[in-house]
Amino acid sequence: MTSDLVLELAPPARLAIAYAPSDVRSAFALLLQIDNRFAEILHNAREPMIAQIKMAWWREAFASAADARPKGEPLLQALNEAGDRIPLSALEALASAWEALLGSERFSQEVIDVHAELRAEGIFLTYAGWMGTVQDMRPIGRNWALDALRIAFPERVAGCIMPPAPLPKARALRPLSILTMSVRTISGPRLILHALTGI
Repeated sequence: MTSDLVLELAPPARLAIAYAPSDVRSAFALLLQIDNRFAEILHNAREPMIAQIKMAWWREAFASAADARPKGEPLLQALNEAGDRIPLSALEALASAWEALLGSERFSQEVIDVHAELRAEGIFLTYAGWMGTVQDMRPIGRNWALDALRIAFPERVAGCIMPPAPLPKARALRPLSILTMSVRTISGPRLILHALTGI
């Protein structure tokens, strides 16, 4: 993935990427960028049907062979370069996570639970799989997804709750704990301290 695409991500996401092992860093960044693109589709959705068509385009592109994917889309080019590092199931989970929110003026607890579960699967479980960990990353992935959604769409998430989950201690999982901490009400220096020390 090019540095220009990484720079489009928010600083906390870039910090998380920096702490990922070098052999998965590009793929991890790509997952976050695809997630970010889907969030933009929801942000800009004036007509749910148009947004649904865009999501269907992405699903079709993901399912296509690399040489059959549409040209000119940097994220698809990066996906081609990633080879089979990112499983199709992760990409489909992210697409489904954002599709679950389309057409809702206010997100119900049920819809948010579905979104959070799928988004956690697409990013947190995929990363944990790369690390070979047996620790379940779903709980903090769901926490991150809900808090990130609350920040992005505050008027549509009011009242939704989710039990907090403990952060992983393993250094290999630091990128996931950085993401989770980044959407809590903490300062930038506190986030950097966590990145450095894990506390």
